[in-house]
Amino acid sequence: MNYDLKNFTMSYKSFARTLNDRVLTDYFIRLMLLSRALFKWENLPNGLDEKWIERYLFTEGACLFYKDPTYGFMVAKMGETGALNYYDEPTSVKPYATNYIYEGEELINNENCIIIRNNDEMLPTAPTIQLYSYDLTNIKRTIDVNIIAQKTPVIVKCSDKKKLSLKQAITQRNDNEPVIYADKNLDLNDIEVLDLKPPVVFPQLQIQKHAVWNEVMTFLGINNANMDKRERLVDDEVQANNEQVKASEDIFLKARQEACKRINEMFNLNIKVSRRDLREIPKELLDIDEDFRNEGDVE
Repeated sequence: MNYDLKNFTMSYKSFARTLNDRVLTDYFIRLMLLSRALFKWENLPNGLDEKWIERYLFTEGACLFYKDPTYGFMVAKMGETGALNYYDEPTSVKPYATNYIYEGEELINNENCIIIRNNDEMLPTAPTIQLYSYDLTNIKRTIDVNIIAQKTPVIVKCSDKKKLSLKQAITQRNDNEPVIYADKNLDLNDIEVLDLKPPVVFPQLQIQKHAVWNEVMTFLGINNANMDKRERLVDDEVQANNEQVKASEDIFLKARQEACKRINEMFNLNIKVSRRDLREIPKELLDIDEDFRNEGDVE
């Protein structure tokens, strides 16, 4: 990846603002990639790649599986072109994608095409991931500000004449000199010092950030009961967490498995979908902070 050096030569204030967007984007991308890697599709026909299915489900909440007269089996975004049936489900539908026009027979839901759903209500995952990314960014940037505040905890009020002498004294301190020498005319009585004493709260914020991350993992159906080394849960709490994780996992998995069943029956295929073994997913996507990770807890 090539970087434009002009983006790295900006004022501290401008960079701080840009960093807000970069941190938000980074969290969103990490959680997006993780969300789209949780399910493993097998036996997809015609060279179909599971990444397109999961991409549509993440952003659109549903996609259409059908057979194009020219290209064969495909998945694409779904547009509703007909009335709803008595279950409020779309009847006549039409696929659409970039640089693609469908020119086959009319597609009727559950007759010659199947809707693959992200969940029963066809809701996308992206909006929830956006909210969690915002929360994580707020905590992360607050941590950054609190750490920076530890570097400038003192305000000194003095005349311009004394400013140079005080700067030299501070420089000597930063250079770890054992003795600080000052001008004999320096009157310390005319100097006011305000010690801001910023509180050190970033350790607590780090724990809070990890708690939010665990909440995201629960939403995605990823076991996180023992991911935090600093707090061990009792058996009942672990069991409750496991039940929440399983329920969240089933929301996404059930809809995909139901689509596979209908596709296989309609087109005489053998498509399968299952939860991907988390050991196949890069650990950097699962762990928000290396310090919190406990080897062997995530299986």
